[in-house]
Amino acid sequence: MRRRQVCVNDTGLFEMTTASSDAEAKIVEVPSRRYGKYLIRSRIGVGGMAEVFLAETVDELGCEVNVALKLMRHGIPQEIFDNEADLMGILSHPNLVKRLEIGEAFGRPFIAMEFLVGGDLQVLMATLQQEGKQFPLTMAMYVILEAAKALAYFHQAKTRTGTPLSLTHGDVTPSNIFFSGTGEVKLGDFGVAKSREVNLGPQDGVAAGKLKYLSPEQSRGEPINAQSDLFSLGIILHELVLGFHPFDVKGGSEKAIINAIRNARLALPESLDRRLGAILKRALHPEPESRYPTAGAFAGELVRYALDNNVLPAQSEMLSWLEESLGLMI
Repeated sequence: MRRRQVCVNDTGLFEMTTASSDAEAKIVEVPSRRYGKYLIRSRIGVGGMAEVFLAETVDELGCEVNVALKLMRHGIPQEIFDNEADLMGILSHPNLVKRLEIGEAFGRPFIAMEFLVGGDLQVLMATLQQEGKQFPLTMAMYVILEAAKALAYFHQAKTRTGTPLSLTHGDVTPSNIFFSGTGEVKLGDFGVAKSREVNLGPQDGVAAGKLKYLSPEQSRGEPINAQSDLFSLGIILHELVLGFHPFDVKGGSEKAIINAIRNARLALPESLDRRLGAILKRALHPEPESRYPTAGAFAGELVRYALDNNVLPAQSEMLSWLEESLGLMI
């Protein structure tokens, strides 16, 4: 079993140990607890390019507020961090994580973002699985529809001068879908976003998404587009509705999982509603041109299905269910 321990050493630096045994223990230093005007409380997320911390600060009214503080990991090119920070400054939508401030402290740049107290979808899915509970269809519809709204805006976003960005998110995964304290669903982490019009960092040919949520073309290092993001969202829809990954190879290697995604052979249970099955088949088609042309088209089909089957919840219902499922008042 892997274990984690966090402490503060004599230099005032955090130390995090992640290991399965004492012999394997590795210390990772992260910045001082007092980071500029922010007071770091705990680490809440870590990825290949950055770490995210829960931190406190004081707003212009003198009130204490929580923020999510994102710090680029050592060795990552500054350009990648700057591109994400700039992109968050351009984009503004209720279903996207909001940037509050960018800056630098102790020689390390940061992005301060709104802290979303409901956590992320990956944690929620794991919590339900541990408790032997299924994700309700109504809530699955709500999550995917709200994420599709975020992608619809993201794909059509323009610069302040009106130039289309032609963006692709490239990392649509449960760990990048968050819940606010009012039941909103928000898409975050634009670190690997790609644009055909503006250079935003790693470009085509880099399979940058998380392995199990790559589209077939992304896994091959080919150019990706809006349909690639919709494939990833289709995988999440499948997981929420059916409780398992459509292309997961149990006990399989990374190569086996990649091959399953590239083949994209979808085997749906006979018990699944045929109309919902048709939506999944189109979203998860191996060829991009055979998927939904836009996030709006994907969402439109889901809305019609949800309305016809009375599985379209209000935001207040989502909030009540989140509070119940997570066992806290958010």
